[in-house]
Formats: sequence, C-alpha cells, structure tokens
Amino acid sequence: MRTQKQWTLVTGGAKGLGAKICETLAEEGLSLLIHYHTSSQEAFAIRDLCRQKGRNAECVQGDFSSSESVDLFIEKLSAKFPHIENLINCVGNYRVQAPLVTSNAEWLELFQTNLHAPIALIRALLPSLKEHQGSITHIGVAGINHVPADIYSTAFTASKLALWMTTRALAKEFAPMGVRINMVSPGMLENTIDKPKDPNMLPMQRLGTLSEVARVVAFLISKESSYITGQNIEVAGGVRLI
Repeated sequence: MRTQKQWTLVTGGAKGLGAKICETLAEEGLSLLIHYHTSSQEAFAIRDLCRQKGRNAECVQGDFSSSESVDLFIEKLSAKFPHIENLINCVGNYRVQAPLVTSNAEWLELFQTNLHAPIALIRALLPSLKEHQGSITHIGVAGINHVPADIYSTAFTASKLALWMTTRALAKEFAPMGVRINMVSPGMLENTIDKPKDPNMLPMQRLGTLSEVARVVAFLISKESSYITGQNIEVAGGVRLI
C-alpha cells in the first residue's frame, strides 16, 4: 500500500511538460517532489495546485549542470526524502544546431543534463526504488527508435539516443529487482519552441498536447503496467515515423 512517505520525483517539474506531468500524477493520487533549478515561482505554483487536489507536494531545488552540483542535490534530497518510489526524468536542455555548429561546451552541457544527471539520480535512488518496487520514466524524443541521421538538433538527439540505449540496458539489469524503466518520446507539442507555423504540415495535422504525453507517463508508472519495462512509447502523431 502506498503511504504519504512514498514520493514521485519529477525533475524539471516546474514548467511545460514537467508541470503537466505533476498535475496529472496528483490527480492519480501520488505524492510529488517537484524539482526546479531557477523557476522557483512556477514550481511553488505547481506545488500549490497539487495540494489543492488533496495530495502531498514539495519543491526541491537542484542544479544539474555539473556532476558536483548533482551530487549536492542528491545529498540534500536523500536526507529529507529517503523514500522515493518513482523517478521521472523530465529535465533536458534542447538545442537546434548542426553538429559542428555546436560548441564543445554545448555538447558537454547537453550530455550532462540529458544523460549523466539522470544516470547519477538512478544510481543514488536505486535502493529506494528497489524497496518500493518502483519505476523510472525518461522523456526522450520522437524518432530515436530508428537512429536517424539528424543534422537539425544533433547533440540533443544524440544525448537522448544515449539515454534510450542506457534505458534498455538498465531495464534488463533491474528486472529481477522489480524496478521498471521506460521512456516516453514526444513529437511536436503545443509548447515546442520550434513547432511548425502550420500544424497541417504534420501527419495528424495538429500539435500534440502536454496532457497526451502526461497520461502516458501516468500509465507507465502505475502498478497496472507492472510488466512493461525497457520500452519507448512515442507520443508524436506520426512525426519521424519510419
């Protein structure tokens, strides 16, 4: 039985998709830890919204831009919230750049936030996830199942592809522990910064909604999905479908 001490941590939960995931999971009855970096005002607004739905919700600040700052976040998190049942990695920097236009510092930044920080969190939280037979969900990007040649946002796609490969490996490693790990990969959403001016250009002739992605995340972490692991579900309306 879930208790109020069992938390679901949503990284990047203050705005956009992360905020919608928090709202959706609160409606499902989960107690939420809403991670933010600098968006404190937005984070506390989402916390209050979740509390209005009758759920426990707290905000946790953390900087994922370096291994040292991630370690500091983990130290503070573990001391205050030792019982984490689910981890949803929604943090992810995004750059629309060809490979050689992307500087070395930008490559490192993307891989730090999109790959290394999630892995560090998983490593630290695994004992609690194992104790509670919990789950991990990563946010990916449409198309990575097919390893596309992407010159549009190369570093971003490469970091998400690396995260997907790691997700599959960890799913196999964690299966005997009862810990599941999956990925949800959106396409063009209502808040996508580089969405087309004319949605009719998309396969379904419309943008996806944040709610459509959040509901899939809620499905994957629910106990009703206890036999699903190592999967990537695209919520993309046919975008990048091969």
